[in-house]
Formats: sequence, C-alpha cells, structure tokens
Amino acid sequence: MAQIWRDKKYSQLAERMVEKETGYCGQKILPSYRELMVLSAMIGFHYDKKSPVIDRAYEIPQRVFENNDSDTYIYLCALQDQKSGEIFREKNENECWRIFESYANSGLEIIDNWLIDSSGDIDGVETILKEMKKVAADMVEDDGSVVNLDELKF
Repeated sequence: MAQIWRDKKYSQLAERMVEKETGYCGQKILPSYRELMVLSAMIGFHYDKKSPVIDRAYEIPQRVFENNDSDTYIYLCALQDQKSGEIFREKNENECWRIFESYANSGLEIIDNWLIDSSGDIDGVETILKEMKKVAADMVEDDGSVVNLDELKF
C-alpha cells in the first residue's frame, strides 16, 4: 500500500497550516493534512519543482486519499509529469505516489519561503491568498486577458 510522506523540516509549517486557528473567525487555513499535501503538490507542480522527501516525519496512508477521491490528484499529477499512460501500469503505482510526494514536498518548501518572506503576516492567510492571486493572474494573462490583482476575490 502506498502512502505520502512529509519531510520533517516542514512539520512546523504543516501544523501552522492545519492545526493553528487564524484571526479569520478562528478558522484554520486548511482542514486536514491531506488538503495540505494536495495544495502543496499543485504549487510544486505549477512551479515545476520536485524534491524527494529525505527525512520522513508524517505519513498519510493511501486510503485517506482514496476515501476522499483525492487519489485522482495523485494520478493526474503523475500523468502530467510523465506525459505517458505507461505510468498507470500496475507495476508503476508506487511511482505515481512518489511523483506526487516530491511535488508536494517542493510545494511545502515554496509555501515556507513565502511565509518567511512575509514575516509580518502572522497567520499566513494574506500571503497565501496573494500568491494564489499571482498564479491566477498569470493563468488569465496566458489566455490573453487583462487582470487586476486587486479585483480578484476568493
């Protein structure tokens, strides 16, 4: 059975994102570690960065992703990375999970750097929203549209 690991050096970041209540109505940034890993993998994928987990700290079992239909992200991420359906062969299933894990690990590094660079943002919410707006604006610009970041609302 496959699983997704998080690097030990991002434990404090992960707890901040999932466990700590923010100033926004006492809400947490993300409801679970599964969502954190999906978001992180998408960020790592967007920036085309992968890095393997070196010092394993926290495991999310395969069933957690499967029970929430989040395993789709794992297989889509692997397909986009490999650009071949061969990755879906039975013998490659664990490789799909390692690809996703390496994108997630890089995404955690990117998020960590965002928050370090914005040390005045106590909760991290504004920083994450600002970075999401930048990505959304880049995607719109790629379509040839014009976008004002200040008008984007989440």
